Amino acid sequence: MVVIKRHTEKPIPPLQLLRLYQDADWWPERTKDGIRKLLAHGIVLGAWEDKQLVGFCRAVSDGVYRAYVEDVVVLGAHRGQGIGRQMMDKMLHELVGIEIVSLFCSAKLSDYYERSGFKPSRQIVMHHNKPDGSRR
Repeated sequence: MVVIKRHTEKPIPPLQLLRLYQDADWWPERTKDGIRKLLAHGIVLGAWEDKQLVGFCRAVSDGVYRAYVEDVVVLGAHRGQGIGRQMMDKMLHELVGIEIVSLFCSAKLSDYYERSGFKPSRQIVMHHNKPDGSRR
């Protein structure tokens, strides 16, 4: 049985999250120290099967007007079991008073997020990288 817990309820070990990113082939530049820092900010959820982290989701917000959902990821062997949906439901409950909640996703995932109430926008997404060209 998988349970969804806030990082404040059940701390997420940075190495377990790093392994989850590696399993999904995401963010190869992320480090244990960087992950430790990101876990300290925003709303952070972990999906747990016993002591194993099988899913992760986080959001950053100003607490009133805007929130951004980031890094919704489920371990490959556990995909298709509704874990991502459970995390999104809990995250949206955590963000219930926020005026606009946004996320970025690939076109192939837009239907998935529309089922959670998200709608595509016509805004252009722009990024600003560090001066050395590496990602922030």
